[in-house]
Amino acid sequence: MKRLVTLVLVVSFMGLGAQTVPSPAGPDPLAPVVWMAGGVWHGEVQGPDGKTTKIETRVERELDGKALSFTSSFDGVMQYQGFFAYDAAKKAIVFSYPSADGGLTNGTVRSEDGSLLWDFQMTEASGSVNRFQVHTDQTGSNDYTWALFALKKDAWVKLFEIHYHRTQT
Repeated sequence: MKRLVTLVLVVSFMGLGAQTVPSPAGPDPLAPVVWMAGGVWHGEVQGPDGKTTKIETRVERELDGKALSFTSSFDGVMQYQGFFAYDAAKKAIVFSYPSADGGLTNGTVRSEDGSLLWDFQMTEASGSVNRFQVHTDQTGSNDYTWALFALKKDAWVKLFEIHYHRTQT
């Protein structure tokens, strides 16, 4: 019985020692991407066949601001669902999302010269892996340009660009 009381006291003191005084909130590590949260982002892209695809993306803050979740639909059909979070070990904002066709995308996003630079790998359902970058330029509180680049023989080649506009619904 004496052992049990000693163990309870030791564990209790360990718990008290683990309590810390909250530190003042530092800068938000997600600040570079937080402007994307709220409303619905609308864009259109024309494919090589000349068909226009309408894109809707929703971004929301989650987990008391520690993450952003997002969904993207093409012509009303959900294509991507993912998140942004700060990875303290990498000291970077990371993002990840699966696609409706079974692919998986993982990467980082950072501010660079007033733009956002997204660097990522897409793994297709077949297992093939390709590296891409997106350059995002905010052109107003409710507008941004999103340009996709593919790595081809050690050079980044621009594939296409989309202008997005945010509405509140």
